[in-house]
Amino acid sequence: MEQSSNFISFKQPYPGARNSIQEYLFSLFILVGAYRAGNVPAVLVYSKFQSVPGDIFTALEGGVGTTATFFLLLLPWITVFIAFFPISKFILKWPVRFFVSTRPKIDSKRFLFTFVLWFLMCLVTFFATKNELVLNSFRADKFIPLFIVASVVLLIQCAAEELVFRSFLLKWIGRKASMGWLQVVITGAVFGYLHGSNPEVDAIGKIALIYYIGTGIFLGLITVLDDGLELAIGFHYANNLFAALIVTSNWQVFRTDAVFIDTNPPAFTLADFAFAFGGQLVFFLICRNVFKWKAMRSKLI
Repeated sequence: MEQSSNFISFKQPYPGARNSIQEYLFSLFILVGAYRAGNVPAVLVYSKFQSVPGDIFTALEGGVGTTATFFLLLLPWITVFIAFFPISKFILKWPVRFFVSTRPKIDSKRFLFTFVLWFLMCLVTFFATKNELVLNSFRADKFIPLFIVASVVLLIQCAAEELVFRSFLLKWIGRKASMGWLQVVITGAVFGYLHGSNPEVDAIGKIALIYYIGTGIFLGLITVLDDGLELAIGFHYANNLFAALIVTSNWQVFRTDAVFIDTNPPAFTLADFAFAFGGQLVFFLICRNVFKWKAMRSKLI
C-alpha cells in the first residue's frame, strides 16, 4: 500500500487560505460552545435523577440505563463533529477533506487496516493477560443495543477528537512552528492534559496521564508521518470500541454492558505500560512497512 503523493504536508494549514488568529480563535470558540451544548441533554436528564446516591454516572445509569448514559456522555463529541462543517465552509474556508487527509480522497482502506490491526492486538493482549477476576458478564439483551450505539457513536467521537487535536490544533500550531516533532509533542500534551478529568485518573492516579500524553504523541506522530488522520482515527476507534464492547470496569471512563467486567483493583503497572507502549511500537513498525513512509526525518524537523 504505497503512500499517495500529497500536495502539501498535513501539518500545515491549507495553502492560500491565509487565516488570521481571530479566525482560529473564533473556530475554537465554536468548538468549545458545541461541546458545552452537547452536555446540555445529560445535565437535563441528570437534574431529574440527581437524588440517586452517587456521582453523575451512577445517577444517569439508575435513571435511563447504561447504554443511554453512554450515549449522553459522548453526545458532546457528536456536536463538536457537526461544528467542523460550518467552521470549514464559513470561517477557515478549507475543504472538509483537508481536515482529514492531504490525499485526493479520504483513504478508507487505511482506516480499516489500522482499526482491524489494533482491535486484534487488543484482543490478543487481553486474552493473554486476563485472570480469574475478569468475569464474563455477557447478556445479549443488553449487549446488542450497546453494540449498535457504540459502533456509531464511538466512530464519531473518535473522529471528532482527532479532528480537534491532530488536525485543527496541529495545523494552528503549524502556522508558527513548522517543526513536526514540536507540533506532535504539544498536541499530545494537550490531549493528555484534557483527559485528566477521566475516572481512570482518579482511580489510578496521575500516572494515568503518562499513558494519555504518550498515546496523544503517538497518534500525532503517525498523523504527521502519514499526512492524514485515517490511521489515527482507525487506532482510536479500535481502542475505544474494545473498551466499550469487550471489557469494562466500574472505574473506567466507559462503563458499559460489555462482554467482560474487570473486577481487579484499579492499577496501571509496569507490565501495563509495556503492553500499551510496546503494542504501539509494533503497530508503528507495521504501518511504516505497509504504507512505505518516506522522508520521515524531514517531516518531523
